[in-house]
Amino acid sequence: MSVDMALDLLVVACGIYMIYQAVRMRKTKQIPDMLVGKNFPAGRAHDAEGFIRAAFPMTYFTGTMLVLTGAFSLFDILASYPVADVFINLLEVAVILLYGVLLMKAQKKYLVGEK
Repeated sequence: MSVDMALDLLVVACGIYMIYQAVRMRKTKQIPDMLVGKNFPAGRAHDAEGFIRAAFPMTYFTGTMLVLTGAFSLFDILASYPVADVFINLLEVAVILLYGVLLMKAQKKYLVGEK
């Protein structure tokens, strides 16, 4: 197993876990620790329901994108097109960075109560 394959498997596994946590969050109405951190008490959230409404679509979308891009790389679907493979890797990074920015804004707005 090459390092690239191991990283692609890790990306797919992270995407599946994100989808699982998003669906679980929506069903149980509980904010998972992966979205707020261990030391944040869930009872202290300013607007937990609003955070769940804001975080679900972006977490689900990010998880789906990671599964898809990881699968494309894992199965060498675009191996004959090196530019496309680089584009997929850049897309993964862009999606993760955008997700981080949007999640931080949602945390400040709904959990902390900052405007």
